[in-house]
Amino acid sequence: MIVCSCNVLSCRQIKGTIAPDGSGPRTAGEAYDCLGCSPDCGRCAREVRALLTEARAACASQCHSCASHDVECAVHVSVGLMMAGLEDNEDRVAA
Repeated sequence: MIVCSCNVLSCRQIKGTIAPDGSGPRTAGEAYDCLGCSPDCGRCAREVRALLTEARAACASQCHSCASHDVECAVHVSVGLMMAGLEDNEDRVAA
């Protein structure tokens, strides 16, 4: 769903600014900076902040802040596998 009509930003893009460990932007302006744009009319600011909060809470509710525990949630596992695949591809290209 498009959240910001001015910059054509989707929910997925906004939530994607939050790192798997829960770090990332806290304000709409910071999220826009991460996405390489800036707020225009500002009508979406509340929704953007809500999406950032929701994205942060997702890991905490699934695995109670995996970054501080030994348990890995599915999000962290899938990101780790994706990163390992990228490293493997870089090794193949270099060879």
